[in-house]
Amino acid sequence: MKTDPAIRRTRDARRGISASVDDDPVKILEYYIEMQKRFATRLRPGPGDAREGDGLAEPAAGTDGGR
Repeated sequence: MKTDPAIRRTRDARRGISASVDDDPVKILEYYIEMQKRFATRLRPGPGDAREGDGLAEPAAGTDGGR
């Protein structure tokens, strides 16, 4: 396992978050969804994200776009 200080801080933060919700995967997911909503303006949009360009998301490659 790498011992880079930045990686160590990231892993420690993730462990702390997990411990704060009793290592419950559902609660962890809810926590991250809430943080994503809370800090949405700080996040960079990903490919196909509805916040990109004209606000319309492109369907993922290999899908029919819900048709």
